Amino acid sequence: MKVFIDFDDVIFNTKRFKEDFKNMFLENGVPTDIFDKYYNDPNDTRAIKTFDPWKQIKRINGEMGIDAEKLTRLVNEYIADMSAYVFADVPGFVHEIGDGNICIVSFGEKEFQTKKIMNSKISEYIKDIVITESSKAEEIENILEKECASKNEKIFFLDDRIEQIHDVKEKFPDIITIFVKRPEGRYQEMAREECCNFEVHSLKEAENIIKRIAQKND
Repeated sequence: MKVFIDFDDVIFNTKRFKEDFKNMFLENGVPTDIFDKYYNDPNDTRAIKTFDPWKQIKRINGEMGIDAEKLTRLVNEYIADMSAYVFADVPGFVHEIGDGNICIVSFGEKEFQTKKIMNSKISEYIKDIVITESSKAEEIENILEKECASKNEKIFFLDDRIEQIHDVKEKFPDIITIFVKRPEGRYQEMAREECCNFEVHSLKEAENIIKRIAQKND
C-alpha cells in the first residue's frame, strides 16, 4: 500500500495560516487590496500558483514603499515554527496508516514550501516528502518507478484540488483518488468530479476508506 498525500489544506491549515500571515502585513501598513494583488505573481497565469513571501514583499515595495527589511524579518520569525497549523487528526492518521506507507507530495515554490513543511514539524510523523513546482503526477510516477511498485499494490492519492486529482487519475487510472474537502479548507466552491473515487471531510474518514480497501486486498 502507498498513500500519496497533499500538504496544504489536507495536513496543514493553510486558510488560517494565510489569514494570520495577512494580518501581519496589515498591521505593518499594507492595505488588503495591495496584499491580495501581490500575494501571487500577477504575471503567473497557471491555474494553481506558487507563493513566495519574499518576492511578495518586493512586489509590494515596488508599488507603495514599505519597510521591506522589517517585513522580511517578521516573515522569517513567523515561519520559524508553524506546527500549530497542522490539523489535529494528522498524527492519528499516520499512526493508523503507517509512516512507511505515506509520502507527502506538495506543490509550491521550492524554498518557501520546504521551510513551511519542515517548520510545521510534520517530518516528525512523515519522513517521505516531495516538493514540486510542476507536476504531482510526474513525481508520483518517478517514485513508483524507483520503488518498483507491484501492479497489485493499492495506491491512494489524497488532495484538495480537483486539477491535481484529475492529472494524477489521467496518468494512473487505477489509483484510488480521495478528494479531501475539509470545512476549514480554502476551496469550498470545488465540487467532486468523476476523477475522484471518494470525497471526505477529515483524515479520519480517509483513514477508514483506506483501511477498508487495504483489508479487502489482503
